[in-house]
Amino acid sequence: MNDQQATTLSRPDAGLGEQERAAIYKAGTVKVVTRGEALLKRGQRAGGFTLVLNGSFSVVTISGTICGLRFTKGDLIAEKTLFDSEPSISALIAEEDSRALILSPAAFNTLHPMVQLSVFKRVNVVSTTKMAGIIRYIESTRLQRIALTDYMAGESGKNRKKYQQSELILSLLARIPRLPIHITQLVEMLLSENASAKAVADIAKQDPSLVGEVLKEVNSVHYGLRQKVSDLHYAIMLIGFNEVYQLLVSRGVRRTMPDNEAFRNIHLHSLAISCLSSEICRLCDRHSVSLLGTIGLLHDIGKSTVMLIKNENPKLAFFIQLLDPCKIGAMLLGRWNLPDVICETIEFQSFAVFSPPSELPSKFAKSIGIIHIAHALAERLFQESPSAGGYPFLNDYINGCGIGDKSLDQIQDAVQKALKLKPNTIPAELKRFVVANP
Repeated sequence: MNDQQATTLSRPDAGLGEQERAAIYKAGTVKVVTRGEALLKRGQRAGGFTLVLNGSFSVVTISGTICGLRFTKGDLIAEKTLFDSEPSISALIAEEDSRALILSPAAFNTLHPMVQLSVFKRVNVVSTTKMAGIIRYIESTRLQRIALTDYMAGESGKNRKKYQQSELILSLLARIPRLPIHITQLVEMLLSENASAKAVADIAKQDPSLVGEVLKEVNSVHYGLRQKVSDLHYAIMLIGFNEVYQLLVSRGVRRTMPDNEAFRNIHLHSLAISCLSSEICRLCDRHSVSLLGTIGLLHDIGKSTVMLIKNENPKLAFFIQLLDPCKIGAMLLGRWNLPDVICETIEFQSFAVFSPPSELPSKFAKSIGIIHIAHALAERLFQESPSAGGYPFLNDYINGCGIGDKSLDQIQDAVQKALKLKPNTIPAELKRFVVANP
């Protein structure tokens, strides 16, 4: 850009002839905006044009983030293009005391067609310039995110070694009751794709008390079976392999932790995430439904473990609460000889909040993504407070999991329809959701 072009673009009436300027100033209304005040508010649908006479304005998102898009002296803003097409934009806020010329749709329509054409040309020049700025901002943000992810991955790797070499952590984990051996066998069978109703029943029978608990559950009012069931294999045939498998794993996990309200709350949340993960997985990979259900059941095992260790070592409570639950959970499951796909998914699940699938320090991006989507869906279904960071890469994980171009709304509809078909085999929390949303 030469000096003459720069001078032209910096003028508040840049790109407009004498008559055009006069017509626009006559039709428009000057508005004085103090620093921090909104020139255009979220939800405003004026659809006109705004010419910045002096000062500057920033586009601010709903979360209060300045997104890198600024308008300064001489910029002509098409309000409809900026605000109607992007629901995440909150407002156009003055960075300093400023003045702007507001040209409403009615006022714009009074202008001569040639003047209107000049306005559109000026908007096009400004839009092109701002687009280049946005591209630079996006690239800068991408590089910052990559640097953050690399740093977090590097720190995670260092911490993993420190955790694995800590005699204190290892001794604390060694005191956690192990997962029943037959549950580990079930998980291994599941991953080898050799699972069958008979094989599951044969393994489960190694622990008669567990089978008794499962049959008690199957015969409860929860499942609504007309006849009492006394055979585990028959129970599997009646209510489904995946449901009984998850029930066995759930019971096994519960045995490793105390039976009190705090642990029950974690387990209930895990049951919900397990169920949602299974249904989400059905949309993209039916062969991995049981696996994702298992990961969902175990994804917060680290939280339970840290809580248990803190309760048993009150003098170390301050230091124990600083432990990373995801890493502790992955270490515990590794000690239980569970497969890498489960351990790594649980260890790196939190990375999905600030990293897209391509930047995860794990090859199990798909399972991490499904757990991430399940949490986003649970937050919506249970009307929980939105997480601080939100789910900025949710669409990346939806696409990366092979669910296609479905939105979270469409995934919710699909999951809800699936749950309605089997209301007797889902957690009480989800059942309430299904009943409350006919």
